[in-house]
Amino acid sequence: MNDMSSPPNESVWKIRPFAETLVALRFLTRLPLPFIRTLDLPPLAEAMRFFPLAGAVIGSLSAAALIAAGMLGLPSLLAAAIALAIGTLLTGALHEDGLADVADGFGGGTTREQRLEIMRDSRIGAYGAIALLLTFIGKAAMYETLIGADPITIAALLASAAAFSRGLVVDLMWATRPARSEGLSIFAGRPGKHSALFALASGGLGAILATSLVLSLAAAVVSMLAAFIVLAIMRALAMRQIGGQTGDVCGATQVLTELAMLAVYAAMIG
Repeated sequence: MNDMSSPPNESVWKIRPFAETLVALRFLTRLPLPFIRTLDLPPLAEAMRFFPLAGAVIGSLSAAALIAAGMLGLPSLLAAAIALAIGTLLTGALHEDGLADVADGFGGGTTREQRLEIMRDSRIGAYGAIALLLTFIGKAAMYETLIGADPITIAALLASAAAFSRGLVVDLMWATRPARSEGLSIFAGRPGKHSALFALASGGLGAILATSLVLSLAAAVVSMLAAFIVLAIMRALAMRQIGGQTGDVCGATQVLTELAMLAVYAAMIG
Protein backbone atom coordinates (compact mmCIF):
# COMPACT_ATOMS: atom_id res chain seq x y z
CA MET A 1 0.00 0.00 0.00
CA ASN A 2 1.32 3.42 -0.96
CA ASP A 3 -1.64 5.77 -0.99
CA MET A 4 0.47 8.89 -0.36
CA SER A 5 2.73 8.46 -3.39
CA SER A 6 2.16 9.89 -6.84
CA PRO A 7 0.44 7.68 -9.40
CA PRO A 8 2.95 5.40 -11.17
CA ASN A 9 2.32 6.92 -14.59
CA GLU A 10 2.88 10.46 -13.29
CA SER A 11 6.17 9.46 -11.63
CA VAL A 12 7.40 7.79 -14.78
CA TRP A 13 6.44 10.82 -16.85
CA LYS A 14 8.41 13.12 -14.55
CA ILE A 15 11.60 11.04 -14.49
CA ARG A 16 11.59 9.50 -17.98
CA PRO A 17 12.95 12.45 -20.02
CA PHE A 18 15.69 13.05 -17.46
CA ALA A 19 16.68 9.38 -17.46
CA GLU A 20 16.62 9.23 -21.27
CA THR A 21 18.84 12.31 -21.44
CA LEU A 22 21.34 10.65 -19.10
CA VAL A 23 21.35 7.51 -21.25
CA ALA A 24 21.96 9.60 -24.38
CA LEU A 25 24.81 11.45 -22.69
CA ARG A 26 26.32 8.24 -21.35
CA PHE A 27 26.38 6.71 -24.83
CA LEU A 28 27.61 9.77 -26.72
CA THR A 29 30.05 11.26 -24.20
CA ARG A 30 32.59 10.48 -21.51
CA LEU A 31 31.09 12.99 -19.11
CA PRO A 32 30.69 11.96 -15.45
CA LEU A 33 26.93 11.80 -14.91
CA PRO A 34 24.98 12.13 -11.64
CA PHE A 35 22.28 9.66 -10.63
CA ILE A 36 23.29 7.24 -13.38
CA ARG A 37 23.47 4.32 -10.92
CA THR A 38 20.32 5.17 -9.00
CA LEU A 39 17.74 5.46 -11.80
CA ASP A 40 15.87 2.77 -13.68
CA LEU A 41 17.37 3.65 -17.04
CA PRO A 42 15.38 3.16 -20.25
CA PRO A 43 16.74 1.29 -23.30
CA LEU A 44 19.13 3.23 -25.50
CA ALA A 45 16.81 2.96 -28.51
CA GLU A 46 14.17 4.94 -26.60
CA ALA A 47 16.70 7.50 -25.34
CA MET A 48 17.90 8.28 -28.87
CA ARG A 49 15.22 10.95 -29.18
CA PHE A 50 17.40 13.02 -26.86
CA PHE A 51 20.55 12.66 -28.98
CA PRO A 52 20.14 16.27 -30.21
CA LEU A 53 20.12 17.52 -26.61
CA ALA A 54 23.27 15.53 -25.88
CA GLY A 55 24.77 16.97 -29.06
CA ALA A 56 23.92 20.50 -27.93
CA VAL A 57 25.81 19.86 -24.70
CA ILE A 58 28.84 18.61 -26.63
CA GLY A 59 28.73 21.56 -29.03
CA SER A 60 28.33 24.05 -26.20
CA LEU A 61 31.33 22.70 -24.32
CA SER A 62 33.45 22.77 -27.48
CA ALA A 63 32.30 26.34 -28.07
CA ALA A 64 33.25 27.26 -24.49
CA ALA A 65 36.76 25.95 -25.13
CA LEU A 66 37.03 27.92 -28.37
CA ILE A 67 35.74 31.10 -26.75
CA ALA A 68 38.05 30.75 -23.74
CA ALA A 69 41.09 30.12 -25.93
CA GLY A 70 40.23 33.18 -28.00
CA MET A 71 39.80 35.35 -24.93
CA LEU A 72 43.22 34.26 -23.69
CA GLY A 73 44.71 35.72 -26.86
CA LEU A 74 45.95 32.42 -28.24
CA PRO A 75 46.59 32.17 -31.99
CA SER A 76 43.38 31.34 -33.79
CA LEU A 77 44.66 28.03 -35.17
CA LEU A 78 45.80 26.94 -31.71
CA ALA A 79 42.42 27.94 -30.26
CA ALA A 80 40.70 25.85 -32.94
CA ALA A 81 42.96 22.90 -32.18
CA ILE A 82 42.17 23.13 -28.46
CA ALA A 83 38.42 23.20 -29.15
CA LEU A 84 38.78 20.18 -31.43
CA ALA A 85 40.73 18.33 -28.76
CA ILE A 86 38.10 19.09 -26.12
CA GLY A 87 35.30 17.90 -28.41
CA THR A 88 37.17 14.70 -29.22
CA LEU A 89 37.86 13.99 -25.55
CA LEU A 90 34.20 14.60 -24.69
CA THR A 91 33.01 11.96 -27.15
CA GLY A 92 35.96 9.59 -26.91
CA ALA A 93 36.35 10.00 -30.70
CA LEU A 94 33.22 7.85 -31.06
CA HIS A 95 32.12 9.37 -34.36
CA GLU A 96 35.61 9.92 -35.78
CA ASP A 97 36.39 6.24 -35.25
CA GLY A 98 33.34 5.41 -37.35
CA LEU A 99 34.45 7.79 -40.09
CA ALA A 100 37.88 6.16 -40.26
CA ASP A 101 36.39 2.66 -40.41
CA VAL A 102 33.93 3.62 -43.15
CA ALA A 103 36.69 5.23 -45.23
CA ASP A 104 38.86 2.14 -44.90
CA GLY A 105 36.03 -0.29 -45.59
CA PHE A 106 34.42 1.53 -48.50
CA GLY A 107 37.78 2.50 -49.98
CA GLY A 108 39.65 -0.77 -49.51
CA GLY A 109 37.02 -3.48 -49.87
CA THR A 110 35.80 -4.93 -53.15
CA THR A 111 32.88 -6.99 -51.82
CA ARG A 112 30.27 -6.41 -49.15
CA GLU A 113 31.85 -9.02 -46.89
CA GLN A 114 35.32 -7.51 -47.31
CA ARG A 115 34.10 -4.03 -46.51
CA LEU A 116 32.31 -5.16 -43.36
CA GLU A 117 35.37 -7.12 -42.25
CA ILE A 118 37.68 -4.14 -42.78
CA MET A 119 35.27 -1.90 -40.87
CA ARG A 120 35.35 -4.33 -37.96
CA ASP A 121 39.15 -4.13 -37.79
CA SER A 122 40.28 -1.69 -35.08
CA ARG A 123 43.40 -0.72 -37.01
CA ILE A 124 43.30 2.43 -39.15
CA GLY A 125 44.44 2.19 -42.76
CA ALA A 126 45.47 4.81 -45.29
CA TYR A 127 41.93 5.77 -46.30
CA GLY A 128 40.87 6.17 -42.69
CA ALA A 129 43.92 8.25 -41.79
CA ILE A 130 43.40 10.54 -44.78
CA ALA A 131 39.69 10.95 -43.95
CA LEU A 132 40.47 11.92 -40.37
CA LEU A 133 43.24 14.30 -41.42
CA LEU A 134 41.07 16.10 -43.96
CA THR A 135 38.14 16.27 -41.56
CA PHE A 136 40.18 17.77 -38.74
CA ILE A 137 41.88 20.25 -41.07
CA GLY A 138 38.50 21.33 -42.44
CA LYS A 139 36.93 21.62 -39.00
CA ALA A 140 39.91 23.55 -37.64
CA ALA A 141 39.65 25.98 -40.56
CA MET A 142 35.96 26.54 -39.84
CA TYR A 143 36.56 27.00 -36.11
CA GLU A 144 39.29 29.50 -36.97
CA THR A 145 36.77 31.46 -39.04
CA LEU A 146 34.12 31.34 -36.33
CA ILE A 147 36.50 32.54 -33.61
CA GLY A 148 36.14 36.09 -34.93
CA ALA A 149 32.44 36.09 -34.03
CA ASP A 150 30.98 37.06 -30.66
CA PRO A 151 30.69 34.33 -27.98
CA ILE A 152 26.91 33.94 -28.32
CA THR A 153 27.23 33.34 -32.05
CA ILE A 154 29.97 30.75 -31.58
CA ALA A 155 27.99 28.89 -28.91
CA ALA A 156 24.75 28.96 -30.91
CA LEU A 157 26.33 27.70 -34.13
CA LEU A 158 28.45 24.93 -32.65
CA ALA A 159 25.56 23.70 -30.50
CA SER A 160 23.18 23.80 -33.48
CA ALA A 161 25.45 21.77 -35.76
CA ALA A 162 26.27 19.24 -33.05
CA ALA A 163 22.59 18.81 -32.13
CA PHE A 164 21.03 18.58 -35.59
CA SER A 165 23.72 16.22 -36.94
CA ARG A 166 22.93 13.77 -34.13
CA GLY A 167 19.22 14.08 -34.86
CA LEU A 168 20.01 13.00 -38.42
CA VAL A 169 21.81 9.94 -37.05
CA VAL A 170 18.61 8.86 -35.29
CA ASP A 171 16.73 9.26 -38.58
CA LEU A 172 19.38 7.20 -40.38
CA MET A 173 19.08 4.37 -37.86
CA TRP A 174 15.29 4.36 -38.08
CA ALA A 175 14.96 4.63 -41.87
CA THR A 176 17.83 2.33 -42.89
CA ARG A 177 18.07 -1.37 -42.13
CA PRO A 178 21.16 -2.69 -40.30
CA ALA A 179 23.87 -4.11 -42.53
CA ARG A 180 24.86 -6.86 -40.10
CA SER A 181 23.25 -8.90 -37.36
CA GLU A 182 25.67 -7.78 -34.65
CA GLY A 183 27.76 -4.74 -33.77
CA LEU A 184 27.23 -1.35 -32.17
CA SER A 185 24.18 -0.49 -34.26
CA ILE A 186 22.43 -3.71 -33.18
CA PHE A 187 23.53 -3.26 -29.56
CA ALA A 188 22.13 0.26 -29.51
CA GLY A 189 18.81 -0.87 -30.92
CA ARG A 190 16.71 0.68 -33.63
CA PRO A 191 14.72 3.78 -32.70
CA GLY A 192 11.04 3.96 -33.49
CA LYS A 193 9.38 6.36 -35.89
CA HIS A 194 8.23 8.69 -33.12
CA SER A 195 11.73 8.87 -31.61
CA ALA A 196 13.22 9.67 -35.02
CA LEU A 197 10.65 12.38 -35.69
CA PHE A 198 11.14 13.85 -32.22
CA ALA A 199 14.92 13.94 -32.71
CA LEU A 200 14.61 15.57 -36.13
CA ALA A 201 12.03 18.07 -34.93
CA SER A 202 13.84 19.08 -31.75
CA GLY A 203 17.26 19.24 -33.40
CA GLY A 204 15.87 21.06 -36.42
CA LEU A 205 13.83 23.57 -34.44
CA GLY A 206 16.80 24.30 -32.20
CA ALA A 207 19.06 24.81 -35.21
CA ILE A 208 16.57 27.11 -36.93
CA LEU A 209 16.00 29.26 -33.86
CA ALA A 210 19.66 29.51 -32.84
CA THR A 211 21.03 30.09 -36.33
CA SER A 212 18.31 32.58 -37.25
CA LEU A 213 19.03 34.50 -34.05
CA VAL A 214 22.77 34.92 -34.65
CA LEU A 215 22.96 34.77 -38.47
CA SER A 216 19.79 34.54 -40.54
CA LEU A 217 16.93 32.24 -41.44
CA ALA A 218 18.58 31.69 -44.82
CA ALA A 219 21.75 30.45 -43.11
CA ALA A 220 19.68 28.04 -41.03
CA VAL A 221 17.83 26.67 -44.04
CA VAL A 222 20.94 26.31 -46.21
CA SER A 223 22.96 24.64 -43.45
CA MET A 224 20.20 22.12 -42.73
CA LEU A 225 19.73 21.45 -46.45
CA ALA A 226 23.47 20.80 -46.77
CA ALA A 227 23.26 18.34 -43.88
CA PHE A 228 20.27 16.56 -45.44
CA ILE A 229 22.16 16.21 -48.74
CA VAL A 230 25.11 14.63 -46.95
CA LEU A 231 22.73 12.31 -45.09
CA ALA A 232 21.12 11.22 -48.37
CA ILE A 233 24.53 10.57 -49.93
CA MET A 234 25.71 8.54 -46.93
CA ARG A 235 22.51 6.51 -46.86
CA ALA A 236 22.72 5.73 -50.59
CA LEU A 237 26.43 4.92 -50.34
CA ALA A 238 25.92 2.62 -47.36
CA MET A 239 23.10 0.76 -49.08
CA ARG A 240 25.20 0.29 -52.20
CA GLN A 241 28.42 -0.68 -50.43
CA ILE A 242 27.22 -2.86 -47.53
CA GLY A 243 23.44 -3.08 -47.82
CA GLY A 244 22.54 -0.96 -44.79
CA GLN A 245 23.78 1.08 -41.87
CA THR A 246 26.20 0.21 -39.08
CA GLY A 247 27.47 2.07 -36.03
CA ASP A 248 30.44 3.18 -38.12
CA VAL A 249 28.19 4.55 -40.85
CA CYS A 250 26.20 6.46 -38.22
CA GLY A 251 29.40 7.92 -36.77
CA ALA A 252 30.66 8.96 -40.19
CA THR A 253 27.29 10.53 -40.99
CA GLN A 254 27.38 12.60 -37.81
CA VAL A 255 30.87 13.92 -38.54
CA LEU A 256 30.12 14.80 -42.17
CA THR A 257 26.69 16.38 -41.61
CA GLU A 258 28.09 18.52 -38.81
CA LEU A 259 30.98 19.50 -41.08
CA ALA A 260 28.55 20.51 -43.82
CA MET A 261 26.65 22.78 -41.45
CA LEU A 262 29.83 24.35 -40.10
CA ALA A 263 30.99 24.99 -43.68
CA VAL A 264 27.82 26.98 -44.37
CA TYR A 265 28.21 28.95 -41.13
CA ALA A 266 31.85 29.75 -41.91
CA ALA A 267 30.93 30.86 -45.43
CA MET A 268 28.21 33.16 -44.10
CA ILE A 269 30.49 34.70 -41.48
CA GLY A 270 33.58 34.85 -43.68
